[in-house]
This record gives sequence, C-alpha cells and structure tokens, in this order.
Amino acid sequence: MAGRKLSQQQKRRIQQSRAVVDVNDEHNHPGLVISHRGGEVEVEALDSTEPNLQCNLRANLGSIVCGDRVIYQQTEQEAIIIALQPRDNLLQRVDGFGQVKAVAANVSQLIICLSIEPQPNLFLLDQYLLSAEQQDVEALIVLNKIDLLDDQDSDPFDLLRIYQPLGYQILYTSIKQHYHIDQLQQHCRGHINVISGVSGVGKSSLTQAILPAEDIRIGEISEASKEGRHTTRTSRLYHLPLGGDLIDTPGVRGFNPLVDPGLSIAAGFREISAAAQACKFSNCKHVNEPKCAVISAVEAGEIDPGRYQNYLKLLAEYR
Repeated sequence: MAGRKLSQQQKRRIQQSRAVVDVNDEHNHPGLVISHRGGEVEVEALDSTEPNLQCNLRANLGSIVCGDRVIYQQTEQEAIIIALQPRDNLLQRVDGFGQVKAVAANVSQLIICLSIEPQPNLFLLDQYLLSAEQQDVEALIVLNKIDLLDDQDSDPFDLLRIYQPLGYQILYTSIKQHYHIDQLQQHCRGHINVISGVSGVGKSSLTQAILPAEDIRIGEISEASKEGRHTTRTSRLYHLPLGGDLIDTPGVRGFNPLVDPGLSIAAGFREISAAAQACKFSNCKHVNEPKCAVISAVEAGEIDPGRYQNYLKLLAEYR
C-alpha cells in the first residue's frame, strides 16, 4: 500500500497553514513539541516556565513530530497549535507498508545503536547513515553490550575498520559495567539527538542511563531471538542534564530512509562520493560503466566491498 498522496489543493492549504505567523502578537506563543499521541500534542512553552501543555491541532498543519517548533494560542478552554515554524530538517522513514513516516524534526545528531547481541546488520546501519548524510545530520555509532565481547576481539563486526576511516565516531558501551556512559553523555551535549535501533540492542536502557531521572520502559529480552520487545510506543523528547535534547523513538526492525530525489544514493556514501570525482562520466552510477573510479577503488581494496554491495542494493531498490 502506498502512502496517501495529497492533492495540490491540500498541499497549498498545508503550506499556508505552516506560514510564519506574527510572533510579536501577544496571543501567539512559541513552543517545542515534546510528544505526539493521537490527536493531542504535548508542547513545552518557550517563552515561559509554565508546565507543558496538551495542545490540539489546527486543521491542515500536516505531520507534527518531536522536535518541531510551533506557534500556539491558549484560551481558558484549550491550547491549540496554529502554525509550524520552518524546519532545519525532517528525519523520515518508509514503513513496511510503503508509507512515509516522519521520525523527528530539527535533528543535529543521529545515534545509531547496535549491540553484540543481536548482531548488527550492516545494511541497516548503512541505511541509517544514508539518511543522516542526506539530512546533513551527524551520526554516532554506538555498539552496546560490550560486556558480552571476547576480550581478544577489539573490533567485532569490523566497525572500526570500515567506518572509522570514513570519519564516523564509534563508541563502545555497556550498561552493566557503566562503560563509556559518561562519554555518551558528552557526545550528546549540545545536540538535538535521535536515538534509534532495532529492539534488543539496549536503546531504552541507554536512554535510561543518560537520563536517570526519567522512567524509561525497558522490556525483557527473548532467549530465543536475543531481541527485546518494543517498549517505546511513542517518540518523546527529553532534555539532557549536560545540555541538548534526546528524542527516543520506537524501535524499528528496518529503517528505509526516504531518499531525496534531488540527491544520488552515492552522495550518502562518503567514500563512494569522494572516489566518484575521478569517474570518466559525470552521471556514472558506479555499476558497470567504463573507467569508473569507484569500481577501481573497490577492486583495489580502497572501498570496502560490503559497503559497495549495500550501495548497489540501495541503488536497485530506489530505482
């Protein structure tokens, strides 16, 4: 089932509703979306110290997600969001039914949680990284449950070998040993973070560790699959003790990023994008074209063959 397509008239109405309103109007107040459940949106007032508000939505505002900056009005009867402020970016995915789902807005860092068990899916990791690259969002790769690792293996799953030379930061963590939790807090500082990953990697546990004052639901791990049950049902934004914010999102088993049609898939792979500058043809897809610098780099061992195969797989999917 494809996502519902909006008519041109509906798109115009949404665009008009999202137009910047007069922030100097005493009836208009700036707010930050903390969570969105059903028809109500929890909003934090940015111009006062009032408690969070449960707001209704004016019609034709479109999708509202955690991290959105909004304008709301408050009466004795209700608080209502009347406009959506311009976004810096919007992190989106395509679900299993082919529908586009917004994840979070105005994000500056995507924290990709992996673990020793269940073992990382590097194709899924590359999907996350592609989404981050296209939205101009920094990416932090976290390998959790490091206490389960054999002491002799310093680079399980070749994460350091493959991704560190590309400029991605990789952090090993353990909740049981409280290993590198302080460093994780420092990495989050000053960012609007989204923490994502499949069930069972310890995403909720990590969130709880860096937000000890919050009550984060943590599910049991299946002995058979080594995967946990989804415990985060609704995305929620938390303020971090050291500064910055964290948006906790429901666990997903597949993160199919909404690819920007104005960008090539290769632009989301740093090493392929760099090597492509030397290709003979400017429109080279790096599949079987003659004098392709990317293919030559793969053959020479300069580009990891697994990453290249993941690029080809994504290229085929989005064709």
